[in-house]
Amino acid sequence: MTALSRRDALQLLAAAGGAAAFNTPAFARQGDPVFMDYQAAAANDPWTLIVRDAPAAGFDSRAELISGHVPDGFTGTLYRNGPGRFSRQDWRYRHWFDGDGFLQSWQIGPDGVHHRGRFIETDKWQIEEAAGRFIVPALGSVPPQPGGLTGPDDMNVANTSVILLGDELLALWEGGSAWSIDPDTLDSRGARRWGNGLDGVPFSAHPKREPETGIVWNFGQDAPGARLILWKIGPDGTLLDAGLLNDVPGGMVHDFVITEHSLVFLVGSYRFDRMRLPFIESFQFDEDAPMLAIAVDKNDWSVRRSWELPPGFLFHFGGAWEEADGTIRLDAALSQDARFAMAGAYDVMRGQAETQTDSQSRHMLVTLAPGGRSRVEALGAGYIEFPQVDPRLTGLRRRDTWHIAWDADQPRGATRIERRNLHTGAHDAFDHGPDIYVEEPLFIPAAPDAPEGQGWILHTALNAGARRTELHLFNAGHLSDGPVASWRLGYACPFGFHGCWRSGRLA
Repeated sequence: MTALSRRDALQLLAAAGGAAAFNTPAFARQGDPVFMDYQAAAANDPWTLIVRDAPAAGFDSRAELISGHVPDGFTGTLYRNGPGRFSRQDWRYRHWFDGDGFLQSWQIGPDGVHHRGRFIETDKWQIEEAAGRFIVPALGSVPPQPGGLTGPDDMNVANTSVILLGDELLALWEGGSAWSIDPDTLDSRGARRWGNGLDGVPFSAHPKREPETGIVWNFGQDAPGARLILWKIGPDGTLLDAGLLNDVPGGMVHDFVITEHSLVFLVGSYRFDRMRLPFIESFQFDEDAPMLAIAVDKNDWSVRRSWELPPGFLFHFGGAWEEADGTIRLDAALSQDARFAMAGAYDVMRGQAETQTDSQSRHMLVTLAPGGRSRVEALGAGYIEFPQVDPRLTGLRRRDTWHIAWDADQPRGATRIERRNLHTGAHDAFDHGPDIYVEEPLFIPAAPDAPEGQGWILHTALNAGARRTELHLFNAGHLSDGPVASWRLGYACPFGFHGCWRSGRLA
């Protein structure tokens, strides 16, 4: 483990900016085939609303209660982040992950539900908003007449996730700065500055918070340099430590997990090959490359263990815990390949659904035992994504995971919310039925000291039949009973990726 110096940080930024030296192909602005394909699909198919452009002014309205009632004392704000701007001047991004960040809040209180949506005003967004066109090369797209790159924040769309650190809301991306947001107004405050020469160094989208101490752990990836940046942040947002984990194969790493003693990474078989633009084409899936699990000691980052697993890929974990003998158990949504990143996310931008179900993610339990022994087991049939746990048990032994779910005959995505017991396999589910496509669920404890699993599941969804976005609240332990309360907006929002919850306080 190497301490992350200012020199290291500058080298990371320079390497990321090196993409500017590569040729950037220009596409004809007139008659863009991706834009035209999407427009044709959207004319008749409301499912395509999941990748609609949000209005430049955002959203600001109240949601209608359509069934049930709010439980006594249930007050707070759901924040959701995701891409919201996909096209300018009749030219459309090629990859779903490229859209400009669009942050939404759902304030739930005694007077009902208020919905707000605002674009995250990153440097990229401001430059392109003023120009009226896309300029900066994105993760999976290169716009017509592109500009160059000097560092990762040039292409930062802050569109992936969101976390609260004290009274500050941070919008997160994969490869650059966290973006500071006012949690009440959703106004953008600029890039988060950590000091110590670390401004602009990658701060990834899935930080993990220790339930007892409030310490937040995160990582960033330098795939060309085969290393990870490790971050340790205090509960109030103060930088406690940062360093480099070297000799990590350059497989795309999106998420990680923590245990009481370790930070655990799973490096998939979607490996860095050589620098190309768009940047996602720098990665190639190697069907012969095993996934590599790496556990780093929280208290001594130079101590690491590793395991080999069958080839595969993942975006998201549920959680992990560590046994007394050092065995680590974790659950995740694992795929046999990276087809969604390589092709499915391109299909969506044309208004087409993923059809290769054999490559979609399944719920798997991974055991990492002492001596390099490992095991991967399926947890039920069907496909899942966005696994979630009770946040009070992050890094600790637990019983349940909640997630969205779908079957092979549902190529357009999930309509179910499920809970699965990791130890017995027992599960509980609710299917919203055809044309209601669900987004990531969040678990909200009923009280800080409530028993494990006692709380609420809150999620958004597109009602394609009504062409409206909905919000649904469930008793987390009784999903099959159906929503406790449901609300509907007067419009449809583009799908988000990830969210967080703030209890109590409303703006």
